[in-house]
Amino acid sequence: MKLKKVLSMVLTGVVMTSVLAGCSGNPEGDAVKTTQLESSVSDNQNPESTEGTKEAAVETSDGEMSEITVILRTLGTVDEAASEAVEAAVNEITQREINVAVDLMWIDSAKYETQVPMMITGNEKMDLMMYTPNPSTTYNTLMAQRQIMDITDILNEYGPEIKATLGDELFKATSRDGRIYGVGNYGPLTFKGMLMVRRDLADAAGVTEKIENASTWTEIKEALKAISDQSGQGLVNVDLNGSVLMPTPVLLAGENFSDGYVYDNLGDSSNMFMANKKSGKVECLYFNDDVREVLKRTYDWYQEGIVYKDAALSKDFGATLLKNGVGCGLITTTEVGGEQATAATTGYDMIVLNPVDESAPMITTGSLTKFGFCVPVTALEPEAAMKFLNLLYTKESGLGNLLSWGIEGRDYVVNEDGLAEFPEGVTADNVPYHIAEFLYGNRLNVTPWIGSDPDVRQIQQAVNDTAEVSPYLGFNLDNTGMEATLTACSNVFEKYKRTLLSGSSSEDFDTYYKKFLDELTAAGIDELVSAYQEQLDTWMKNN
Repeated sequence: MKLKKVLSMVLTGVVMTSVLAGCSGNPEGDAVKTTQLESSVSDNQNPESTEGTKEAAVETSDGEMSEITVILRTLGTVDEAASEAVEAAVNEITQREINVAVDLMWIDSAKYETQVPMMITGNEKMDLMMYTPNPSTTYNTLMAQRQIMDITDILNEYGPEIKATLGDELFKATSRDGRIYGVGNYGPLTFKGMLMVRRDLADAAGVTEKIENASTWTEIKEALKAISDQSGQGLVNVDLNGSVLMPTPVLLAGENFSDGYVYDNLGDSSNMFMANKKSGKVECLYFNDDVREVLKRTYDWYQEGIVYKDAALSKDFGATLLKNGVGCGLITTTEVGGEQATAATTGYDMIVLNPVDESAPMITTGSLTKFGFCVPVTALEPEAAMKFLNLLYTKESGLGNLLSWGIEGRDYVVNEDGLAEFPEGVTADNVPYHIAEFLYGNRLNVTPWIGSDPDVRQIQQAVNDTAEVSPYLGFNLDNTGMEATLTACSNVFEKYKRTLLSGSSSEDFDTYYKKFLDELTAAGIDELVSAYQEQLDTWMKNN
């Protein structure tokens, strides 16, 4: 959207807000609702927490307004007409509080990994962008390509709320040589496995109780086989790699649920490396015996019709497939309190289990390098970009709800339990704007979606405060000088991943898997593992 159009819409929004303020009626029917930073500090919030933001606003209030372009990744296509109102509401806040006009550009996941790198190399204006799990826009990839700025100084000056939230220790995840290059999304920072199955299909197959009481993968296999035989529906892929039983970084090892664990991927977003849980040594994920076991199970289940037959070809995430009536269930990762909100996105009543739920949750580098924000080298207004990001981390600004759920009254309302839900007559199928709570900044600032525990944010914060911190937090695999080898190995993984992770190989598993490992070896995977191990040894010695 052009800036003039944004300004016009903001003025319109201000007028409408002023008019509606004098009218009595249902607040859920209000137009754009924003929160005055100075007057909305709740009773349980520290008023001093907004001091840095207020000072930033004062510093620029008499100067020329800064204009920034912010690139946001979404889970699907965003309707332009609906997003324009969100952008206008965002600008009403940012222009008032920090004297910054924001041009928001939403790009869906499928296009993000190709479009954003092209924008950087094309020197297009973009002042703030997200790093994501998409291979070409991971934190590590952007660092290796030298496409993001050192933000240490502007973070110190313009990011007081961000610094107060993350603290020095968590910034280690996105730092190198003591300098900070990214701001990881904050929220529940530990992971666990989650299995959800459509209750209606389980009921029809007579296996609901069996699933609810299951503690082994054999029991789950038998129940899913019954569902598949009765309905023709199987487990769907969790991601766009076709993965069915490998929800990174959870490893569904062993026969019993209690055998599974969460591994430290050492900040790797290529889905190829890990720190071995027993030895602590760096290894390629696919040479690990536990991983091989999980992939063999996937293959066996696919052959028995338990896995969605087009998982390897799917261009939709699992939650989207389920929402569209495809599949009986999904295995994914979630965090404390995330189960019901995740299940709710499917539109079905789901049976939910946590087959991997470790008693000692761990915060890893990958917790903060999966999604987050960085300033690309093409930025013209890095200071203004940091002011915006700091405001996004400020709960009282309301930006978290705006970007996640849209316009209050139109896209969502807050019920008496303090949870967000669709307004009357609005559903997941016809809501104008609805993204997700985990993509933008500090998730703990976002109103939880209906189905969550009303106290989920306090629970999540408590787990973060007590969780174990990985001994490798702050270590990120450095690909400098090894780009060609990494590309060669990545190409091999790209060639095999969809078939392997979905179990859909037409060849015998052992034969196909050996081909995959042999090609990885020929591409130089051992060289990468050796180099990464040397990096880790040096890092451990110095830290």
